Parts: sequence; structure tokens; C-alpha cells
Amino acid sequence: MRDVSQAFWIAVPVGLSLICILLGLVPVGVGTGGTIAPIFTLAVVYFFSVHRPEFFPPWAVFFIGLLQDIMSGGPLGLYTVVLLAAYALTHSQRLFLMGRGFSTLWVGFLAICAISAVIMWFGASVHYGIAVNPLPLLWQAGITALIYPPVSFILTRINRQMTILAPAA
Repeated sequence: MRDVSQAFWIAVPVGLSLICILLGLVPVGVGTGGTIAPIFTLAVVYFFSVHRPEFFPPWAVFFIGLLQDIMSGGPLGLYTVVLLAAYALTHSQRLFLMGRGFSTLWVGFLAICAISAVIMWFGASVHYGIAVNPLPLLWQAGITALIYPPVSFILTRINRQMTILAPAA
């Protein structure tokens, strides 16, 4: 019975990540005349790595990253590496981040966005065999950082319901 319950609760962040993949496929216009899509899944991975890592194991993060790679049409493995790196870095700082105010969590997310942009720049540059222009990735990191407050607000409400309904892990 515990396995069924655990699988159900793992489905919550995975399901939210799937929705975020679809949201991320909708580009946002920026002042440069181009379009940039925020990485909504990065916010979900960060949030659950801090608040509910027991319900978002690394294999689920891998699955979400791979699916995002396939659906985005970018270099295969790039989002997978970015999300797994974000998960590992966040998880390693979980004790520091837990119980902190929103400002501290947001600064932590800003750092994750910056690190993710560097990983994406390096991965894309290696994939295409040239140093790609980092500006779109910096815009994407900035837009991703800006979407964290509303995404966090929603995820906090869901997490509160999970805390009420979920069995002790």
C-alpha cells in the first residue's frame, strides 16, 4: 500500500512538470524582437528539491528533462543535464534553504538560473560546434527567474495540501 501511496505523491510534481513543459513551449516576446520561453520546469524542480524531495526523485527529474528535450527540439540531453544539475545543487543546499524566507529562496533560484544558463550555453556551444550567442540564454534565465514568484505561490498552495493529505515520509 505504501508503494501505491508513494507513486501517487510522486505523480503530483511529475504532473505539474508535464504541464510546465507545455507552458514552456509557448514563447514570450522580449524587447529584442525575438521570443524566449521561460524554463517553468526549472522552478518546479527547484521548489520540490527544497520542499518535497521525497516526492520528486532524481529518476523523475531525468524523465522530465528528457521529455522536455524531445518536445523542445533542442540538443538531446541538454534540459536533462540542466534539471539534474539544478536538482543536485538545490538538494545539496536543502538544509540551508529550508525554513528560510521567500527572498532567500528566490536568490537561490536566481543562482540556479544563472548556473543553468552557463550549462545551456556550454552544451549548445559544444553541440553546434561554435560559441553560441549567450544573450538569448541570459534573457531566458532572467525571464525564468521572474516567473518564480507566481509559480512558487501556486506550488506553495499545492505543497500545503500535500502536507495535509500526504502520509509522513
